[in-house]
Amino acid sequence: MRTNVDTRQFVEYAVLCLLWSMVLWRAPAARRIPRQRALWVTFAALTLAMTLRLPAVMDVVDGGTGVNNLSTLFKHFLGITAAAALLEFVHSITRPDSADGRRRRLAATLVALVALTTFFFLMPRESQAEDFFEANVGSGAATAYLMVWFGCLGTAMATATALFWGAGRQAAAGWLRTGLRLLGLGCAAGVLYSLLRAGYLLVRLVGTADAGTDAQVAEVTDLLKHAAIVLILLGTSIPAAGVAWRGWQQWRHLRRLRPLWGKLTAAVPEVVLDEGLRRHELRLRLHRRVVEIRDALLALQPYVDPARRAAARETAADAETEESERRILADACWVEVARHAKLAGRAPGSAPAREPDDGSTPVWGSLDDLETEARLLIRLEHARHRATVREFVREHTDQEATHS
Repeated sequence: MRTNVDTRQFVEYAVLCLLWSMVLWRAPAARRIPRQRALWVTFAALTLAMTLRLPAVMDVVDGGTGVNNLSTLFKHFLGITAAAALLEFVHSITRPDSADGRRRRLAATLVALVALTTFFFLMPRESQAEDFFEANVGSGAATAYLMVWFGCLGTAMATATALFWGAGRQAAAGWLRTGLRLLGLGCAAGVLYSLLRAGYLLVRLVGTADAGTDAQVAEVTDLLKHAAIVLILLGTSIPAAGVAWRGWQQWRHLRRLRPLWGKLTAAVPEVVLDEGLRRHELRLRLHRRVVEIRDALLALQPYVDPARRAAARETAADAETEESERRILADACWVEVARHAKLAGRAPGSAPAREPDDGSTPVWGSLDDLETEARLLIRLEHARHRATVREFVREHTDQEATHS
């Protein structure tokens, strides 16, 4: 029995640590982004409610006020606040409602808080109970109080479950869909927790179960509650992790494209845009870097004639067997020749900027797919350093110097 108590306490403290971490992590975003504030209020209220379960905190609140289990009333106030804030968050991202809808939800929340307060002070509380549920199972007044609490919680969680699952079906596959489904599962676990506890209260009230099962029911439903909280934490964290992952990839692409950008813009400095961007605007910075590289490549095309393009294709064909690699290598050959010609001060030729797609068209991607475009340009940067390209540049630069 002692092992079970220790396990419950360990799980409770672990969940509480996760909740406090989430509240602190999301506080900056809540200040910057209005739509994130309801979610932050959800976690802040839930965290305070879970903190009020700690025996030391309960003693301070109840002993300081002289009102037995006042901490329980505060905990349920915070729980209803968390559920209401979660509903506001899910409505804001799935079904933005009118002000009337928000007013109705606010009115329902206020009615629930008034009902809880009324039943709490009508309920006899002759002594302090560490576990309010276990201590009051079978009491008619306590059952009325707890039915209000579980009814509000279950209704809010059921509504959120339906909305999250509906949004998850419509979301594109990936981080967001996974997060929405986990949020739906967490809220569904909250519904099950509410139903089990409310059902057990009624069973005990009518006398079809005895007090011997109270502790077991409390233990199982507590684990279900903690599972619901963890699933909701994961559901809100995974999309944020997806954003962080994309940001890291964009930063990595920026860093890997910098050498190519530096070499090309040294030859064609006029393609560099003047407007500055902040360091955290990674996608915009990557988009600009790709645009400037593409513009530099276009500006360098007149500095290489069709004969050297053909020679670049032949050199790449001799060095590579795979079509995409041949085209990348051919591009690297002519780009380097053109860059050297521009830096040497040679005049551009009259070759068209684009030739018919006979295999000579550069394999650059589309800016509609920034990730693919960045990867192609990174491959071009890697190809520039190959011995095949260096030899091609040396040969054709020497030829041009001889002809001139």
